Amino acid sequence: MVGRRLKFWGWGYEGDGLEDAEVRGLLATFANVMGIALANPVAVPEVEEIDLAKPRIRIPKALAEICTTEPFERLLHTYGQSFPDSARIFERDFRNAPDIVAYPRDEAEVAALLDWAGDKGAAAIPYGGGSSVVGGVEPAVGDTYKAAVTIDTTKLDKVLEIDETSRAARIQGGALGPRLEAQLKSSGLTLRHFPQSFEHSTLGGWIATRSGGHFATLYTHIDDLVESVRMVTPAGVIESQRLPGSGAGPSPDRLMIGSEGSLGIVTEAWMRLQGQPRFEATTGVRFHDFLDAAAAVRAVAQAGLYPANLCIVDGVELMANGVGDGSFTLMAVSFESADHPVDAWMDRALECCADHGGEAEADWRESPDADHDGLAGAWRTAFIRMPYNREVLTPRAIISDTLATSITWDRLEDFHHAVKGAIEQAIRDATGREGAVSCRFSHAYPDGPAPTFGFHAEGTPGNMVPDWQAIKDAASDAAIAAGGTITHHHAVGRDHMKWYEQQRPALVGEALAAAKQRLDPKGILNPGVVIATP
Repeated sequence: MVGRRLKFWGWGYEGDGLEDAEVRGLLATFANVMGIALANPVAVPEVEEIDLAKPRIRIPKALAEICTTEPFERLLHTYGQSFPDSARIFERDFRNAPDIVAYPRDEAEVAALLDWAGDKGAAAIPYGGGSSVVGGVEPAVGDTYKAAVTIDTTKLDKVLEIDETSRAARIQGGALGPRLEAQLKSSGLTLRHFPQSFEHSTLGGWIATRSGGHFATLYTHIDDLVESVRMVTPAGVIESQRLPGSGAGPSPDRLMIGSEGSLGIVTEAWMRLQGQPRFEATTGVRFHDFLDAAAAVRAVAQAGLYPANLCIVDGVELMANGVGDGSFTLMAVSFESADHPVDAWMDRALECCADHGGEAEADWRESPDADHDGLAGAWRTAFIRMPYNREVLTPRAIISDTLATSITWDRLEDFHHAVKGAIEQAIRDATGREGAVSCRFSHAYPDGPAPTFGFHAEGTPGNMVPDWQAIKDAASDAAIAAGGTITHHHAVGRDHMKWYEQQRPALVGEALAAAKQRLDPKGILNPGVVIATP
């Protein structure tokens, strides 16, 4: 591969990460403010010290140009970016490394790889940017398969066609976020879908996992931006008709969106675009109480204002990320438009906030760069930098993870108390010590918010994954019992399957299994994700 190399043990590119001052601040917050003890750090693993099993199958001559067994590539494609992934990486546990990694350059090579894997009885694991936080890309397929082949789509990275009249583009599924936007820039249009993983995730991955992006209201999920999808399956190609809308039966797009590589590999999609924003406004609002801030979010969401950003972050989460002293909840609210000034929208949103005790940080008109200044800007920076925290915390035996869910407004208060309380008790039960539990809203709808609960605790070196699992189980059980979803925008993967099967109607599960049997008759695609392995 040409260019900068990704870390196989952490987030982003080699050489990137938290600055020394950021590391000192993060560790001081955990140790001195939260009272969470830090173990002596484990060294970053090196490629040479990892004991990789020999590949169980050979690369055929016809596919030799696009396949590799190079150790670094196998290590890089073993895990995503979840906490248990990170813990096992620092434990040097790569027992589920793929035997072969493939980089198809076109759709025909994708089909050829699926044919070959099927013939050899090998599992085929679709892989975009590898940013899954739910065990969605690990080749954990047991002994049922003779080998595992990871199919990395990032060579399929082009914007093939732009329809400026309809404001849409045909884009290959392996295009990473920055690559995609760079190719759209000259048209004056943008997909404007910015998940936290934007730099290291692909369009096909966003579609396959029903990614949640930049917009906190209205266009919250990638679903809203998909015009049509093309997907290669072992049984052939599925391509939905490109239309602005249709009432013709169940939507084929809805079968492909969220399928998480269990039915096929997304190779192309027509995506709805927008004009580049010309008018923007951002500010921060303080609240003394988290539920007062939640009431303000509800007021704004139900007012039909549709801000681009509408998040609230409680004091614990702010403090954990070096923003504020823990004494207040912060709302960050932003409006943007390619067509008209947004002053009236911001003014009305701040009126809604004031009605619930919110105090605007400053007059937003006097802070033209509020997106980067003040508390809202500080939180934005911390949020973007947050994925680097884990590579500092995990080697010091700190468990740090999140659960993203959603609930209707009428059940929010009880839901918040139930889930938060369950996590706090689970931390005590699993570790014998107190931890820290936080909550923020990432997205909001007229009928309810999407709370994300964060939890931080001292783990036991050598027992980090079981400790995490006990806490994660309790959080997930509580969310489902209280009527929430197991995931709002983090996908199902392998980590959430137990609760996803509880959440979805049983007959839907059977219908999905029948669809997989038709599209993937040998069951090679991402076994155990979305559809249980028989």
